[in-house]
Amino acid sequence: MAGPSRKLVLLLQATFVVLYSSGFIAGTIVTREAHPLAVIFWRFIIAGSLLAFLALGTRARWPRTTREFRDIAVTGILLQTTHYAGTYLGFGVGISASLSSMILGMMPLLVALGAWRLLREPLTKMQTLGTFLGFIGLMLATVVGVEGGVSLRGVFYTAIGCIGLAAGTLYQRRYGVEMDLRSGGSIQLFVGAVGILPIALLNGGLGIPFTTPVVVGMLWLATANSLGAITLLLYFLKHKNAGEASSLFYLMPGLTAIAAVPLLGQSLHWYSVAGLLLTAIGLLLVSRFSASRRTSRRIDEALAESPT
Repeated sequence: MAGPSRKLVLLLQATFVVLYSSGFIAGTIVTREAHPLAVIFWRFIIAGSLLAFLALGTRARWPRTTREFRDIAVTGILLQTTHYAGTYLGFGVGISASLSSMILGMMPLLVALGAWRLLREPLTKMQTLGTFLGFIGLMLATVVGVEGGVSLRGVFYTAIGCIGLAAGTLYQRRYGVEMDLRSGGSIQLFVGAVGILPIALLNGGLGIPFTTPVVVGMLWLATANSLGAITLLLYFLKHKNAGEASSLFYLMPGLTAIAAVPLLGQSLHWYSVAGLLLTAIGLLLVSRFSASRRTSRRIDEALAESPT
């Protein structure tokens, strides 16, 4: 069966980058008025419930073995609980959206190293060049994020979130590629909520103020960010290798820095725009010169030349 067209893949990738980047803006706004751990818990509950209803309504396949459920649960703890707890605790102690996105933008390097060592997914020479360019662009795009006072505690929390995101990406690629995105995604979100529950109860509780910024931000985080962006990430991991999928995170910091100008009142410098363009070039190299794509092309050529 033919895979999705190149145009559709680019559209999905662009949608993912926009939706995921929006989480840094919305997360910053919401955590100004609500405790970050309560925000995470309720967004997981809302998103998990919506995805569960979708899975039931469309008769999605649910995990049938203990091993399937275990692999989904482990990914949920890493990709949901650890990732978002670290990120939002960073927001709670005042880390900027730009700096947060920069730290999480390091994730592709961790994934590329882990995929090479653990998943036997080495990068091609052009992909290595693309990864290097993406990293340089990432540094250039987010210099603005480290201006002024920096909370070391916020950096530490966000770094934990980055490690959770990288580990969850690798684990999902290794053990969860056959997972149904509807049922498995809902289980991951509920597991993430269970993981964050005791931490939230011991640090501020689960109450949130019902103000317009909090309610609107929570709904956006639960739908666009958790349902949209994370589901797309799981889809990419299902159809691409870990390095290709994670390389999209190189675009987050530059886009976040640009969006933070009108939405958060942060300033924008020329190197943010230049860095975004450089990361886009690196991403193009990673995506265009993948080993899996070259292998598929050779198979297609061999089939076309074989006698019928």
